[in-house]
Amino acid sequence: MKQFNLAISIIQKRLYLVVWCISLLIEFSGFSLNAQTVKGTVKSASGEGIPGATVSIKGTSRGTSANKDGAFFIACTPKTVLVFSSVGYKTQEVLVGNKTSINVVLEEFQSALDEVVVVGYGKQKKEGVVASVTQTTSKELERAGGVSSLGAALTGNVPGLITNASTGLPGAEDPQIIIRGRSSWNNSDPLILVDGVERPMNSVDISSVETITVLKDASATAVFGSRGANGVILITTKRGKTGKASIRATVNTIVKAPSKLPQKYDSYDALRIRNDAIEYELVTKPEGWRDYLPQAILNKYRNPANLQEAERYPNVDWEKALFNSYAISNNANLNISGGTNFVKYFTSADFLQEADLFKIYDNKRGYKQGFGFNRLNVRSNLDFQLTPSTLFKTNLSGSYGVRKSPWGFTGNQYGPWIDAYAAAPDLFLPQYADGSWGFYAPNQARAETPH
Repeated sequence: MKQFNLAISIIQKRLYLVVWCISLLIEFSGFSLNAQTVKGTVKSASGEGIPGATVSIKGTSRGTSANKDGAFFIACTPKTVLVFSSVGYKTQEVLVGNKTSINVVLEEFQSALDEVVVVGYGKQKKEGVVASVTQTTSKELERAGGVSSLGAALTGNVPGLITNASTGLPGAEDPQIIIRGRSSWNNSDPLILVDGVERPMNSVDISSVETITVLKDASATAVFGSRGANGVILITTKRGKTGKASIRATVNTIVKAPSKLPQKYDSYDALRIRNDAIEYELVTKPEGWRDYLPQAILNKYRNPANLQEAERYPNVDWEKALFNSYAISNNANLNISGGTNFVKYFTSADFLQEADLFKIYDNKRGYKQGFGFNRLNVRSNLDFQLTPSTLFKTNLSGSYGVRKSPWGFTGNQYGPWIDAYAAAPDLFLPQYADGSWGFYAPNQARAETPH
């Protein structure tokens, strides 16, 4: 009897083990007692079935493939997540739930091998380009924060392209661009084409750019002849896509400041050093004694007793008197894109306002002096699908900029900075209490002396 009970106990344990293994198998394989069959179709945005599309159960290796019409059926449970995928399309996931029929539309996905690169007057797939061609996109350019110039945004984003910015004047911040080094002492600027038309780079705002292609060697620029000897930059602007209107607005505020400015002695220290020099050279140059200032006079430059002494013994920090510690530039952009099967549109408006580091004094004449630059760029790209084989494209763009500079400014951007650091701190005040301006009268006799 004991042996019989022992046999029954062993059989029960084995049955429990078999049931436990079967439950684990069911759990990991995705089967359940309430399994159901789901059918449906996998189609593209054009409504055509995608043959061979993969339909798999997420987290398992189970799945099936769509037939030539994009139809499929698969056994699963309500908690199953189906993953739909195909080469050239974005993967999509759908929770089954209580649905017995699922129809999926996959969005096209352009892989790196199918990426189109603009080459010369045509296009090639990236895998077929053998010439030295480099391309960057608007996403890469928009990451270059703190710049409002398209040329400055290219800095460091394109191999073989060198930028050199030699001025910070508002409206003149586009850097000099050199491709693969300087080829001539006269002119090494590359040819710049915007949608196939030669235009200046500052006529295009960063947010309107789709791609920028740089053609660097002779095999890539041969179609442009001698005009492409220094390289070619092809700028392609954005175009509309089928779908609802997409509105995008951006506002960028840029704070500009000089990296490092030299420092100068004030009037007290400068005149004290001159006194020391006069004392050292008194034996050999006794005439210098007439320029020696007593200590009581030196103290008036640093600690004037009243306004009259402050104006008579000026102590001017020309850096602070002429320059601001920073300047603010604002850039606002609004673009709208979308379209239907008949027409696709992309419109953009971009406004740029650049301030300057020079201080503005009220001249009592009703206008503000100094430097400044305001620019408005507008663009409208339209694509009309007149017939299944006829596409009519229009590109309308315009750029209006106003650049302000002081009267008599000849373009030497270093002149005001040189004057600020060459002027002595005890020369005169920029403006006196009665409103009159400080003025340095040159030596007329020396000016009239023939050389």
